[in-house]
Amino acid sequence: MEEPRNPSQPDPQTGSSVNPEQPYDNPYASRPSYPFSPDRENGPMKQSGLGIASFILALVTLLLVVGCVISATVFVSNVTGDAQGFLNEVENMENEGTLPSDLVPIMIAGLCIIASIGIAIIGLILGIVGAVQKNRRKVFAVIGIVLNGLIVLGTAGLVIIGLVSAAAQSTI
Repeated sequence: MEEPRNPSQPDPQTGSSVNPEQPYDNPYASRPSYPFSPDRENGPMKQSGLGIASFILALVTLLLVVGCVISATVFVSNVTGDAQGFLNEVENMENEGTLPSDLVPIMIAGLCIIASIGIAIIGLILGIVGAVQKNRRKVFAVIGIVLNGLIVLGTAGLVIIGLVSAAAQSTI
């Protein structure tokens, strides 16, 4: 029994080729200039995991912003009934070093707004990275980029409007 001289030649008994890079039976053919086969996907492309994460962070941030607006609305509705009493509590807070209980919802709303901007920026970065991935679908990444971008711009706009209105009221 003789061994095949060229490993690219098929085995005479089995007929299978030893070298998978050269499946044809021509021992005199040259090797391809690009020895690796191109990557071919079998089936549909998968969604980008980072894009899905960006989309989920956008939804969580949206819920957090809505919670912040509700908390701030509760604060405003509590204060509008007795605004002078609240101002007196704030003055006492400065003198005594205590925190009025009516101030807690607005503090939570402020912290949630800051957290929502941070989460939306992280989601925006994840969406951009998910959008540039190769061989992945980009639907969730693009939706995450749009939603997180709108949330960052909208929340920053609300903060700026609040600061400008507070500055305008303090100068009057």
